Amino acid sequence: MSPVLAPSCLAFAVSLAAAQTLSREGAFEKLALVSANDPKTWAPAECTATPSTERAKIGATSWHWHVDVDHFAGEAKYPIGWPRISHAIPDGPLRDWSAWDFLHAWIYVDTSRATLPKEPAGLGVAAPDRANTYNRALADLKKGEWVELNVPVAALPRPGDVRSLQFHISEANYRHGDRLDVYVNDLALVRYAEPTLFAFSPENAVLFSDAKRLPVRLQLLGVKPGGRAAIACELRREGKVAARGSAEAGRGPQRVVLALAGQPLAPGEYELRASVAGQPQPATAKVRVVDSPWR
Repeated sequence: MSPVLAPSCLAFAVSLAAAQTLSREGAFEKLALVSANDPKTWAPAECTATPSTERAKIGATSWHWHVDVDHFAGEAKYPIGWPRISHAIPDGPLRDWSAWDFLHAWIYVDTSRATLPKEPAGLGVAAPDRANTYNRALADLKKGEWVELNVPVAALPRPGDVRSLQFHISEANYRHGDRLDVYVNDLALVRYAEPTLFAFSPENAVLFSDAKRLPVRLQLLGVKPGGRAAIACELRREGKVAARGSAEAGRGPQRVVLALAGQPLAPGEYELRASVAGQPQPATAKVRVVDSPWR
């Protein structure tokens, strides 16, 4: 016999199930982190947070975070305070972000000010506690525009145990009486669905002609936990391959070394290429070879 849930427990289960919806959008997989309309999703302090259909970049609903800046009505010791909305992540699979690439959201800001201050808002992610919290100033926010937020999960102290996230402002950055309306949309975890080179560059963009090796730094995303992907690198000039290297790599930062054995390289401009098995489009970078002072 299935257990009978009380109404409050049923609402929590429904909102949690909605937040755990996995979807595929182009080259990415996405996992929604919050329900679009559960009024208990956010815990506001010195502000309000309500579902809104007034503005939405993705879907029909955003979270409307409203702040009336008041330099006199905050906590007794801190009247110029920190209006904030916090979301506690319940015990379970949503706390483990380690298999994901980015924390993603679209954010729209409207304000009574002519322009936003230098640091209009901030983000904090407790992974898992205050001592291990990732903080980021959201300096890219703009009045009257949707701005995309992508936080690398690898930047979190302990991405396998994320307990809460918070958006906040410092009222010290605003004038008394300022109004702030922030719309948080499409808050989700995002990852590449297939192995993808996210970053790629030679350790040295200038190489001496008698160099014996060329180390390459790259970041591989889209590889499932425990999985591996084949990476191939080539150094080319005028359509000819001067050196090759390959590796089997897992997710995250990698280092591949191309052996430059044989004749010294001719001075000039070269193209460095890297590709992942199954991905036809290579990543490229420039390398310049110069005469060695020791020849």
